[in-house]
Amino acid sequence: MSPVRVAVVAVSPQARASLQALVEAAPALDFAGSAADTAGIADRFAGDVPDVVVIELEPQAGDLPVPEAGRDSAAPALVLLTDEADSEWIHEALGASATALLPRGATPSEIICAIEAVAAGLCVLSPEILARLLAARRAPRQTASAALTETLTPRELEVLAMLAEGLGNKEIARQLDISDNTVKFHLPAIFGKLGASSRTEAVLQGMRHGLIMV
Repeated sequence: MSPVRVAVVAVSPQARASLQALVEAAPALDFAGSAADTAGIADRFAGDVPDVVVIELEPQAGDLPVPEAGRDSAAPALVLLTDEADSEWIHEALGASATALLPRGATPSEIICAIEAVAAGLCVLSPEILARLLAARRAPRQTASAALTETLTPRELEVLAMLAEGLGNKEIARQLDISDNTVKFHLPAIFGKLGASSRTEAVLQGMRHGLIMV
């Protein structure tokens, strides 16, 4: 297999030199050049783009730039080194077909592994960035769960839990010491509040929103 051609983008000359040395020391990689910004790389490789571009993004005010080249199917894969990516920016960056997001303090072996991974068409997230992304996705779910917990009454939550156990109306009525008709009254209320049309769907929605412990 031919070596992976890698270009480097970093504002700091020291950072560019360090990344260049890292690439040149890896037998499977071929250093293709460097620039201080993505525009410089685009101009330099207009006719022969590298396989991967490693971009160090320094802390700065405002939004972090996501290279437009990352959205072009013919563009190189990206390894982005940044410490300030919020969850929204991460989603934008992952719009590229193959992207790695690592902290600026990533080890040489982590950067090399990320380069090889994106060259193979994979996406890579550091544990810290992955945790940040998952936390951002978990927050709306927790908010929705709180709203549903307020909406369902304690009795409805008990009935929902018994639906999850596979109990029928008569067994639910016996365990809760209520009538069958009362159980039948609770079911449509539970379905309506969960946006469900069946017992199974109600249970699935309850599990999704954390109303049922499994």
